[in-house]
Amino acid sequence: MTKPRQEAEAQLCLMRQGFRCLFPRVRRRVRGASGMVVRTESLFPRYIFLASDPDLQSLEPVRSTRGVSGIVRFGGWPAVVPQAVIDAIVSRIDAEDGFVKLVAPDLIPGACVRINEGPFSGLDAIFQCAVGTDRVALLLNMLGQDRRVVVERQALGQRI
Repeated sequence: MTKPRQEAEAQLCLMRQGFRCLFPRVRRRVRGASGMVVRTESLFPRYIFLASDPDLQSLEPVRSTRGVSGIVRFGGWPAVVPQAVIDAIVSRIDAEDGFVKLVAPDLIPGACVRINEGPFSGLDAIFQCAVGTDRVALLLNMLGQDRRVVVERQALGQRI
């Protein structure tokens, strides 16, 4: 576990000490003061993954490493993340830019969704179909009638 917004610093310092680390990051579009901007964020805020064999390398220096808050423990023992989970995260990292690519879940026609961005933000709609690779058609109930609207796929929130 790292100190707030110190994941990169902790990773760098731990790697200098000979530890293997994984710090998965994503790029997200968020609304800023000047409109939509792309930000780099940690996939797991305040956490990085550390690969170590306690028989070969002591974990004691980790606690005093710059940027580190502590080691996540369960019952006094360091928490272990299954290798399959780490492999799944690594498989989603883009080789070109090093960021994790999150894939939106497939939607089926008739599924209820919430719109989180744009002029229809906060409204519920019914998924109709995909329009290209990054846009979707929705049925939105306005003034007692269903109207077809097309929005960006990333504007959708969770399924309802």
